[in-house]
Amino acid sequence: MSGADITGVTGGVGGIEATYDAVRALADVFDRTGDELRAWAGDGCRALVDPDLASSALLSPVTFAAAEAAILAATTGPLGLLACSLGWEADAILVRGALAALVASDDAAQLALDVIDWRLGLTAGLALRAAGPAAAVALSSMPPAMRARLGAAVQRWIVHHPGVVQHAINGGGGLLTGLSPLPVLVPDNRTATRLLASAYDDGAAGTVRRPDLGSTVSDRQPATVRGLVEHLSEVAALSPTPSSGDNGTIEVQSLDPGTDHARHVVYLPGTDDLGTLPTTQDGDIRDLGTDLRSAADLPTSYQQGILDAMHRAGIGPHEPVLLVGHSLGGMEAAALASHDTGFAITDVVTAGSPTAQVCGFPDGVHVLSLEHHGDVVPLLDGADNPDSVEQTTVTFDDDRADSTVVGAHGYGHYIAGGAAVDASSDPSITEQIAGLRDRGFLEGGRPAAEVTSQVFQVVRR
Repeated sequence: MSGADITGVTGGVGGIEATYDAVRALADVFDRTGDELRAWAGDGCRALVDPDLASSALLSPVTFAAAEAAILAATTGPLGLLACSLGWEADAILVRGALAALVASDDAAQLALDVIDWRLGLTAGLALRAAGPAAAVALSSMPPAMRARLGAAVQRWIVHHPGVVQHAINGGGGLLTGLSPLPVLVPDNRTATRLLASAYDDGAAGTVRRPDLGSTVSDRQPATVRGLVEHLSEVAALSPTPSSGDNGTIEVQSLDPGTDHARHVVYLPGTDDLGTLPTTQDGDIRDLGTDLRSAADLPTSYQQGILDAMHRAGIGPHEPVLLVGHSLGGMEAAALASHDTGFAITDVVTAGSPTAQVCGFPDGVHVLSLEHHGDVVPLLDGADNPDSVEQTTVTFDDDRADSTVVGAHGYGHYIAGGAAVDASSDPSITEQIAGLRDRGFLEGGRPAAEVTSQVFQVVRR
């Protein structure tokens, strides 16, 4: 197996948002300190009018005056408690103001980038509308060998320039606006994706248990992130081709089932049939239509089928669940973890999945996202994953040379990336892995688990 090098880590306990949270907590400490100092100043003022102190003035006027002066200096003087309290609260305001300015500048920069991408998309759409038919005729007249070479060259360029693809997707609203012969304004990528998804019928999920299917590692508890991805690749191999009769298979692995510390790992492979058109939809639920609906952050029948399988597998509402998904499987895992599903989804591991379309995760949910540098699929949300405490995103590169979009998205890269994650000392990564062990999903946090497994197939009715 080729090695991989981690090229970037965002989010998690070592991310920017965690730093922002620490700064906000510091401002709160400043505020509380100011409140305490002001309360102490109030105690001093009340001491000034204490009857016992006032009665001592007749007996010792000099020391009484000195005591009064000392209390006044300590409470309301230029260096007293009240002045200090105002200084602490002013510091709290300054810290919060500086942080707000940083956040506002980040938002403004992203907005400017979105506008630029939209305008570039509009320009591309107008150009394609004008020159597209001629280009299509020229392409169709090419000899097949020349078309194949051109296609291979385009794929090589895409794999080596994945960031361009991300900006192109982010400008999808402008592209559709430029392509449309009608005066229609598509404001952003999310709207464009929803328009494309509307052409497909999501249908309804049918979930059946498949006791005739299973992977070679179904009876073993995973020990590492690499092990999770390897296990997921075996589940994906149950439906090896777009025309396989076993498309839509997923696996639910239960650890110590029937006990008060039962927990479960659900393995969710990605798209089975990427070439599905609205007119060619069939029973394959993991198709292009589901991809588009998930990318638009819409509910899907595949999500419902996953929940049905979890229910049929006997997962209790309070038993911790780890969802592991590749590509579309990771998109659906992230979507389920972001909502109240009736299950205790505590952890998610995604491999090659766009997840920026998901609007945040609840407290207590931990998401580890792996993204291979040459893989454009996790960039199809048109944006970087947000830097949040709940989600850690790891980008990596390896020495496996792939010049095709499908090859760069393959499991081999993500198995190598999982191994790099296991060996990492980055605090955000190590916190995620420690959590997976502490919650009993990976070996090492608890005694060896009893393991059972069930395979289900989700189809579109």
